[in-house]
Amino acid sequence: MRFLLVRLSSMGDVVLTTPLIRALAERFPTAEIHFLTRAPYKPLVAHHPLLYAVHIWPLSREVRQTFWEGVLDLQKNLRTLPLRWRLRYRHFTTFPKENWRKWLMVRRKQRLPIAHVVLRYGQALAPWGIPAETLGPLEVYIPTELIAKVRAEMQALHQGPWLAVGLGGTYATKKWPTAYYIELLRRVGLPVVLLGGVPEAPAAETIAKALPQPALIGAGRYTLLETAAAIYLAEAVLSHDTGTAHLSAAFRKPTLVLWGNTTPAFGMTPWQTPYLGLEIPGLNCRPCSKLGFSHCPKGHHDCLRGLTPSYVESRLIQFFNNLAVSFS
Repeated sequence: MRFLLVRLSSMGDVVLTTPLIRALAERFPTAEIHFLTRAPYKPLVAHHPLLYAVHIWPLSREVRQTFWEGVLDLQKNLRTLPLRWRLRYRHFTTFPKENWRKWLMVRRKQRLPIAHVVLRYGQALAPWGIPAETLGPLEVYIPTELIAKVRAEMQALHQGPWLAVGLGGTYATKKWPTAYYIELLRRVGLPVVLLGGVPEAPAAETIAKALPQPALIGAGRYTLLETAAAIYLAEAVLSHDTGTAHLSAAFRKPTLVLWGNTTPAFGMTPWQTPYLGLEIPGLNCRPCSKLGFSHCPKGHHDCLRGLTPSYVESRLIQFFNNLAVSFS
């Protein structure tokens, strides 16, 4: 038996599909489980011990010619729609995206319950009798040499615990102001590793220069798996609604998420890990998008500016104290 899981992008979404890998492997121990994704996200699943192979989009001849017991389309958009006709399979399954409910939240501000995306992905397992409710944690595997490399960088600056800070976010309306990060991190005084992609590198440099405590810049320097290694080695994680929050969940780290234009009601909270989400309730302009914008449509960005550093500090300390998280 061969199964093909399809999730082309992005970082957090690929990580959120990983519980299905283990569920299939436990139900069918001798099956070959394959994964199809885009090249930038291959490292997230390349080292998974239960995967037989990882294939890169677009489709290869091997993928087209294989007969699949199941093709699980966990992308479900116009790019993957033709897979129904281009692949050979016994079952082709997908999941409810609930875009109409999200549209009603954004356009009409109607609050409709949306199940967590992992549970919705899990509905693609129905033909094989695997209940979505039984899905386990997220899983990301990192080569030991990468963990050792990042650990050495961290220990060269500070021997104790670290706070990982995910500065990334595809859209500006998901990002907390740089000045707020500086004020918050000065207040808490914890050693920090600043994570993100190339677009976040300037903000990371600005923050690091402004802090008296050890600050390691990973943004723009670290690969995807080096970023994962920094999160794995950290004591806790502060993130926007973006992929670093889901990487954090993959390592069961206490995770605090700052919610801007999006909302936890979309069903994308960190899965099966200690989690606290901070958001401004009652804003009649929020959520303004299921994804985000390059700038606030209203011009004020109150959804994140309203989360002041002093407020975030108080909730962060309370969160850590409740979990007995120690940075000493």
